[in-house]
Amino acid sequence: MKKQLGEYLGWLAVLLVIFIGAWQLIAGFYHNQVVSQQQDYLEKKSALLLSVTKEDSLTELAQVSQQYVANSEERITILDAGGAIVADTTDASLTGTRSNRPEIKTILQGGKLGVALRHSATLKKELLYVATPITKDQKIKGILRIAEPTANFLNSAAQVRRSIFLVYSLLCLLITLVVLHFLRQKNRPMEKILPVLKKMVAQPEKTELILQTSPQWQELYQTVNQLSEQLSETYQAYTATESQLHTLLDELMIGVFLLDENHQLLMINPAMKQQLGLPQELTLPENLASVIRDPGLIQAIYRVTPATPVLHEEFQLKIPNKRVLDLNLHLFVEQKQLLGISYDLSRVRQLEKMQKDFVGNVSHELKTPVTSLIGFTETLLDGAMEDPTITREFLTIMEKDAHRLERLIQEIIQLSKTDEAQTYEWQDLDLAALYQQLTQSFQHLLQEKQLDLKIEMPQPINWRTVRELFYPIVKNLVENALQYSPENSQVILRSQIRPDGQLEIQVSDHGIGIDQEDQKRIFERFYRVDKARARNSGGTGLGLAIVKDYTEKLGGHLTLDSHPKVGSTFTVILPPKDK
Repeated sequence: MKKQLGEYLGWLAVLLVIFIGAWQLIAGFYHNQVVSQQQDYLEKKSALLLSVTKEDSLTELAQVSQQYVANSEERITILDAGGAIVADTTDASLTGTRSNRPEIKTILQGGKLGVALRHSATLKKELLYVATPITKDQKIKGILRIAEPTANFLNSAAQVRRSIFLVYSLLCLLITLVVLHFLRQKNRPMEKILPVLKKMVAQPEKTELILQTSPQWQELYQTVNQLSEQLSETYQAYTATESQLHTLLDELMIGVFLLDENHQLLMINPAMKQQLGLPQELTLPENLASVIRDPGLIQAIYRVTPATPVLHEEFQLKIPNKRVLDLNLHLFVEQKQLLGISYDLSRVRQLEKMQKDFVGNVSHELKTPVTSLIGFTETLLDGAMEDPTITREFLTIMEKDAHRLERLIQEIIQLSKTDEAQTYEWQDLDLAALYQQLTQSFQHLLQEKQLDLKIEMPQPINWRTVRELFYPIVKNLVENALQYSPENSQVILRSQIRPDGQLEIQVSDHGIGIDQEDQKRIFERFYRVDKARARNSGGTGLGLAIVKDYTEKLGGHLTLDSHPKVGSTFTVILPPKDK
């Protein structure tokens, strides 16, 4: 619309200049015609004056001139043969020469008529001067000059001028309307198409059609309508594809990012943000250096060039957290964009290490009691059975090792089951009865070390849970506390329903406590704070690992508060079944 308006204004400006210029020409021509008529009038008046007077009598001519003055603004001047003033109808006292006036010069140079049009400083008006020679015997005896303001004739012809101007204005208006109509017809398709095109750009998802009202523009309108429909379909398909792509990228466990040629981050999915320790609400685009803080990863990105557009390596990420990434970088040279794909191998490498450690620990833990059993058996077979005292001592130790071996195998089986998908039966458990049963199972250990197992429960609790998971959690925590508690000490088992509806279980002891460094690994399989003491007590190093795995299976979490030589408190928080 602005372009069309500018075009209209441009044409109007051109027409206005043409019309003004043409009027100036017409007005000038009209002015010249009026002045020409005025000149003809003054020539005839000069001839009349000369005809009623003697040709050589300048004095008589001056007297007669006074009688023939038409009005106060008309001026008749009589000059001698040299151009000096003899008489003047306007100012009788006027003297001097006028030989330098153009009309006088013309006569003095032999001209038959002298005409000049100039502004009078005296009258402050434009005057027409007509000079006629006064001759006798073909010699100039004097000069008759008549001057009259051109306004006198122009005013008398003003009505004619106005009529001409009116006709001219109407003609100009007609021409302007014709030109504007032509422009309107020329721009009519644009007036219809342009709003549609703008709407197509602003809202490509919507179809905007043009009503075909002009047969001469039918093909153009049809083309624009087809374009609008195709653009709408293309945009909808693009939007759907883009939505699917974003959904896919958001759900991918693989990290993906995209950089432009200036290393501006254009796109990054949630998995990549997590790997790099970035906030999920990160605003893009963002400079690479301000987002990625690991210098090694930045160097790897800069190593990708048009000469080496592909990079694939296992990368050790150090900042913000230590991670192992399977990093793939691909440079699209034509698009000048760098695509990065990374898979977090940290868990895989950790599991591989855990598996390796697990196999080594299991082998070691199994080997120790088996070796002991073989050694005592060989000793007994070699003749030690003859001594009843030695035989009984060896058999007691062998029984203890056998039970330890059995317990180790059972706990390994329990741990292996935690990694399998199982269907559990949920049931309501009376925790008071369960804890009583638990206390009975530890009577031998309680009596042996003179320990007191105190159960604190502000109110009776009937909790819906899986017995196969819940009981080992409490049993292993209590057993661990009893084993590491000194003689004549107390172990406390607390249970309560928190205000948020979750079950809180705490097991506190006054044992050796756990160092801060050991607390980071205490829940790892086969990890023991005091290895020698744990073996002597029958520990396998799997109890706390079972507690952690079973707690997580029930949807809860486990915390530890421990101080060396003070004691430890393990806290298990379990949500209700309906949450």
